Amino acid sequence: MVTEIGYVSLLVAGLGGLAGGLGYLAMRIARGRW
Repeated sequence: MVTEIGYVSLLVAGLGGLAGGLGYLAMRIARGRW
C-alpha cells in the first residue's frame, strides 16, 4: 500500500513537472518570438 501511494504520488509529481516544464518552455518561446 505504501508503494502504491508512493508510485501514484511520484507519477502525479512527474506529470505535474512535465506539464510545468512544457508550459514554461512554450511561454519562453512565445515571448522570444513575440
